Amino acid sequence: MNLQQKLQRLGLLLALCLATSSSFAQSYAHATDQPHKVLFVGNSYTYYNSLPQLVKAVVEAQMPGLAVEVKFIGGGGAALETHWEVGEALEEIRSGKWDTVVLQEQSMLGANDPKDPYKPDLFWEYARKFDKEIRQVGAEPVYYMTWSRRDKRPDQHFLTDAYLAIANELGSRVAPVGLAWDAVRDSLEVELYVPDGSHPTVLGSYLAALTIARAVFDTDFDGVPGKLRGYEILRGGALSPGKRQLSDLSEGQVAFLKQGMELGFIDLTKRKSLPN
Repeated sequence: MNLQQKLQRLGLLLALCLATSSSFAQSYAHATDQPHKVLFVGNSYTYYNSLPQLVKAVVEAQMPGLAVEVKFIGGGGAALETHWEVGEALEEIRSGKWDTVVLQEQSMLGANDPKDPYKPDLFWEYARKFDKEIRQVGAEPVYYMTWSRRDKRPDQHFLTDAYLAIANELGSRVAPVGLAWDAVRDSLEVELYVPDGSHPTVLGSYLAALTIARAVFDTDFDGVPGKLRGYEILRGGALSPGKRQLSDLSEGQVAFLKQGMELGFIDLTKRKSLPN
């Protein structure tokens, strides 16, 4: 089935879930006056294009009245093992300040064996450790499934299987960013990769932000603008002194990326329903 056929089928599925997710968004916005606090633990796939700030902007545009506070901890190439050993993320989690913690493993699943770069044992080991710490303080872990390199698209199945396996084991949510990318990355409508074939363009990060926001807040993002502002994440995790424009997408680009996001969740649901 080609992309156009997938998108045509998507319309019916969207219609079935639209009312439920819209009412959830409205009730959530009125349920609390406190900001929803989201900690992001990851590396360059998270800080490129200030993804946490894009998530904040997407949610606040969609859900008026709900404030979102975000923080990023990480550096280039950092794996969950690295974060655990350094201790900064663990200290932040144990503060009990956060409602949600988004965990992003290194793009090769943190493996240290060059002969088997997608072996997920280390990812799973440290995911279990972080998951336990997050739950002990009453927060919810969400796993940010990343994408494969442009020239290694078939490797997506290693990433998908690894994230689904640990999330199913621990009963945690997954933001299927890699599956959303997979749905649209062959299209000429958008370019998700920068020239290195690994890191995201603003379009790629916008799609990731939509997918993560959907996983955390379970809303449909009807009418989210393509122009979003926020603080730029600078080297070392510091924020720019003032807000800047983080994205400048057309309505057509936003609509296309939303469709990719929905296809990613449909694919995730199908995979979860398959027998082990």
